[in-house]
Amino acid sequence: MIDSTVSCSSPPSGQPLSPAVGWYAVTVLCIALLVSYTDRLIINLVVDPIRNDLELTDIEISLLQGAGFAIIFALAGLPCGRLADSVNRRNLIAGGVLLWSAATIGCGLASDFWSFFGARIAVGLGEAALVPAASSLIIDFFSPRRRGTALGLFSLGATFGAGGALLIGGLLLRWIDAGWLIHAPLIGELVPWRQLMVLVGLPGVVLLPFLMSIPEPVRRNSSGLLRFWDVFRRLMADRGTVLRVCLVKGVLAIGDNGLFAWMPTLLQRSYGMTSMEVGSYLALAVSVSGATAAVAGGALSDWFVRRWGVETRVVMLLGCYLLTITGASMIFFAGTGQQAALALGVWAFGSIGGYVIGHVVMQESVPSEMRATTIALSLTFIGLIGIGLGPTLVPLVAEHGFGGGNALQPAMGTVGLFAALLAFVVIWPPIRVGLVALKSRVVKP
Repeated sequence: MIDSTVSCSSPPSGQPLSPAVGWYAVTVLCIALLVSYTDRLIINLVVDPIRNDLELTDIEISLLQGAGFAIIFALAGLPCGRLADSVNRRNLIAGGVLLWSAATIGCGLASDFWSFFGARIAVGLGEAALVPAASSLIIDFFSPRRRGTALGLFSLGATFGAGGALLIGGLLLRWIDAGWLIHAPLIGELVPWRQLMVLVGLPGVVLLPFLMSIPEPVRRNSSGLLRFWDVFRRLMADRGTVLRVCLVKGVLAIGDNGLFAWMPTLLQRSYGMTSMEVGSYLALAVSVSGATAAVAGGALSDWFVRRWGVETRVVMLLGCYLLTITGASMIFFAGTGQQAALALGVWAFGSIGGYVIGHVVMQESVPSEMRATTIALSLTFIGLIGIGLGPTLVPLVAEHGFGGGNALQPAMGTVGLFAALLAFVVIWPPIRVGLVALKSRVVKP
């Protein structure tokens, strides 16, 4: 059952904020999310240079891609969520941006595996504060009829960050290779991959004044921070709908991170693409499909709510997860780099659409006192299950399931398909309840 206090569309007490302020906040927070994903994923474009320079194995590289970021991202998620439910959310976000930007620069200056690993941990700590606090802010800026659209636009930052990291990185590497930074102070003598990490760490610092200009809205229907037992009861209500949505995000993130981490390497190793070609194809595949899914998915789920009620929004997840199954299956049969990129685009459409809609489903199913905590719990699952396992599972499956490191493609397809099928099984009970609610409203006696 959806909490009636959550669905209340009346403005919060205190000085009301204009819609323009809300959309400004969404825009700035979207850019912050884009920067965070760029800083998180840029490593995927320079796997082989880092491995060769620091003399690492594929497993060690996968730990830098996954566990080094995911461990603290997951462990810090719930504390950051609890903080976001009780302190100034804007200031919490700004502190996180400053930390992860400095840590990204630190990755570019790392001298060995452990110093790089430590910097990636700091990136995860800073980024753990963003999504729970930003989601809670956005919910308090908008009524239920606009929340899906607003959160969908916010999620464009993840979409363009996932694809844009590769495109931006490819462009920067081309300029670096052309010698544009050879006389730059401090970084001119660094090797290209180090220059790249330093450069992508700078935009977050530039963004800080814009973040600080966002007002802190009054929390809707807040009666104080909930006790852990009350939070647990909310998670388990309605057949565990909120907990299932949190868990399914982590399960599907196994495929997300496994595919996104190794697709650039697959295109370079197996199909001979340059960094620029990889960045262009994957930015096109992921950004176009993901942006369409984020905006259209959020808007269409809002339309479902206006037409058939809040309980039917979860039905949209059915189509999303069927698309991820399709995308993972396509990877097995891809015969060119372009086909492999297209398969990733189909996966991204379903995954990102499901992420946005699941985000709103969770937020509408709990009171405002635990919204950031709920998002943080989902990020904990994403970190521990998805980011922690996804990048490392691919080389392990390639090595032990298909006979060697040259079998990246079938290993990626296997990991993606496993994640998509398991996610579908986990999320089916809430979807079935939503289908019953939808049928009762569409087929009236």
